[in-house]
Amino acid sequence: MDPNLLEKYWNAETSLPEEKQILGDMTGSDHPDAGYFAMIAEARKQKSNLTIEDIKANNIRMDKSAHASTTHLILPLYRWIASAAAILVFVLSGIGLWKYSQQVTEPVQMAETFDDPYKAYAEVREALAFVSSRLNKSQSEAMLNIQKAGKYAEMFK
Repeated sequence: MDPNLLEKYWNAETSLPEEKQILGDMTGSDHPDAGYFAMIAEARKQKSNLTIEDIKANNIRMDKSAHASTTHLILPLYRWIASAAAILVFVLSGIGLWKYSQQVTEPVQMAETFDDPYKAYAEVREALAFVSSRLNKSQSEAMLNIQKAGKYAEMFK
């Protein structure tokens, strides 16, 4: 078996006669890749195409028979990536939902609330009286200041 020819095969650079030579050399060989080439030869005999199930069955057979050999399994990596992405989405959604529920919103609170409407009425009257007294005081002070300004304006005429 020519190792350069095998390397050329794995790099997809072989011609059809070279592939037939490799298949002939691998028939009955104890090379680690012999199982793969036997499966290819059988598929060509049956004029069938390899399917994912065939590759999985070969992986299982190779895994059971050659734990110590250096063969590599063909694993469906996309399933692992999809599972990891789904778990990541669920975790991030959970964290976002938890953070949203932890937000403390301050409710609009009134100064006081009363159960008895008469107490509420009395409190409102007191508040309005206080505001009215401040307004009246401010108006009287404003009138005094306007009168003073008028006197000063007459002095400068």
